[in-house]
Amino acid sequence: MTSRYGGADRLSTKTKLAGELKLLGEVLVRARERTGLKQSDVAARLGLPASYLSKIENGTRRLDVIELIQIAEAMEVDAAGLVREVQKALRGR
Repeated sequence: MTSRYGGADRLSTKTKLAGELKLLGEVLVRARERTGLKQSDVAARLGLPASYLSKIENGTRRLDVIELIQIAEAMEVDAAGLVREVQKALRGR
């Protein structure tokens, strides 16, 4: 029996969005590579370990809009452009 707030059969949002998170990561990888940056370069600009960015690019870590903006700024790309690219990728699946 499932309780009102979920239970054993409840899926996490991360699990539900696994495909979308992977697409987001792929968009970020392409944007980073277009700028000629390595993960370690972007991570250093963010003051975070490269593993943080790696998990996002692999689709194993969720991020919020503030983090997306910070990553875009670290790569010196337009955050809105990244969102448009993700939208286009989602429509094309």
